[in-house]
Amino acid sequence: MDVEFVTRQLLNGLSLSVILALIALGLSVIFGLMRILNMAHGEFFILGGYGLLWVTSLGLSFWVGLVAAPLAVGALGFVLYQGLIRRLAASFTAALLATWGLSIIIRQLVQIVAGPRPYSVDEPFSGSISIGSLQYPAYRTFIIIAGIAILAGTVLLYYRTSFGLQIRAAIHNREMAAALGINTQRINGVSFFVGSALAGLAGALLSPLIPLAPFAGLAFLVDSFFVILVGGVGSVLGTPAGGLVIGGGESVLQFGVSPLMADILILLIAVVIVSVRPQGLFGTR
Repeated sequence: MDVEFVTRQLLNGLSLSVILALIALGLSVIFGLMRILNMAHGEFFILGGYGLLWVTSLGLSFWVGLVAAPLAVGALGFVLYQGLIRRLAASFTAALLATWGLSIIIRQLVQIVAGPRPYSVDEPFSGSISIGSLQYPAYRTFIIIAGIAILAGTVLLYYRTSFGLQIRAAIHNREMAAALGINTQRINGVSFFVGSALAGLAGALLSPLIPLAPFAGLAFLVDSFFVILVGGVGSVLGTPAGGLVIGGGESVLQFGVSPLMADILILLIAVVIVSVRPQGLFGTR
């Protein structure tokens, strides 16, 4: 087997794993904290791409959009949480239906404003870097490095700060955390902002590599569910691990089978992992 082809596929799998982990991380923490399955999370992802597209269409740089788009998506998520989702959080079904309805509304609004046709975003820099004898796209390399740095920063925030300690306490036992004086409602709002912003950042990062369309976020939402199930619900360490299994495993399997068969095999692998370890690789019962 060609070494360059294998290396390229592994790097492609790593870049996909990083993106899936960024999307799933916020979704996992939100569910771990509030038991809310945010069905609009895929729309937050694609809004990040559209936000970057809009910023660059104004003549501003790609890097301004890469900062502004996630912040705007995070702010939208925070407003939706405070205005609607928080009031329905006591009922899992009501919150699920509300976020599902929000996903439909956001998709339709995007289709009305931007139209159904796909858009493309120019990469901020072209060219490639040398990895041995392989010439690998520079922007994909940037995605891998930036994504790993962001995930590492999130892990440090979660395990090395007082705010992260409060999040972990609320996930473990919400009532006890509130009794100890932790403002769980504030934690919920900030976590929803951060989770939405991470999804928007993933969409902005990936926008130069995929066609931007109103329904493009659905596939990534489904994959992020598998990432959470495999890694463990509410587990910050489990999310990157689940991303590697889903994103990296798909690229590795494509060495010998078609992309469709690789998707089927990844689904079977995820089912086996969850059957053997229902709490996921790093989750707790």
